Amino acid sequence: MSIPEWYTGSDRSGDVAAGIEATIAKMDEHEADQEDISRLRDLQSVETEVNWRAFLLSLVGTIHYDLQELDQAAEALESALVSYKPYLSTFDEVLSVYCQTCYTAGVLFYEREQYAVAAPYLLRCLPYLHEVYENAYVGDIYSLLTICLNMGDDVEGALVFAEAAAFARQYDCESLENLMIAYVATGDTQKASEVFQTLSERCRQSDTFQRILDFARQNLGETGSVN
Repeated sequence: MSIPEWYTGSDRSGDVAAGIEATIAKMDEHEADQEDISRLRDLQSVETEVNWRAFLLSLVGTIHYDLQELDQAAEALESALVSYKPYLSTFDEVLSVYCQTCYTAGVLFYEREQYAVAAPYLLRCLPYLHEVYENAYVGDIYSLLTICLNMGDDVEGALVFAEAAAFARQYDCESLENLMIAYVATGDTQKASEVFQTLSERCRQSDTFQRILDFARQNLGETGSVN
């Protein structure tokens, strides 16, 4: 069996590469299940290269997450992330799955409202974001970080990502709302008021505008009213 160029792990039989391709194809169709998890576990006993073993465990965790087996997902994703070794040359070949693992772990703990746990996982992929993700995806990660850091009272850090998210997401309603909240948290009510006026112009028909309006009235005084 030939070895594809993208695979730089230890297995020369071709079994690991073929198993990865088959599993990812099923994951893309949202059809991966326990059988695929078992196959990936078996492939881990064949693979000896550290980063590719972590890659296989990342896929296990992602399938558990997709199946809503969240405790198993958390365990596998966290184990995978501590196993990666970025200083090895093989890290470049597994980088996209490493970042996806960071994102999935971050989202999992964000959904559990464990913001202090979620934030470091989302932060771990930041240096590599533009290597593996398009701008829209980057904006989503910035938005998640904004909320996580705000909930952890790191309001200055949250503002950095709120501004970046608004830029990356081309100033959509959600990112502007988070930016307004971030400015209020840092005490910059002038900028918060200006963002609110932009929200009033662009987002009055959105489902969340009443929430935006309530926040502005409570936190911005007279400037929190619609012109």
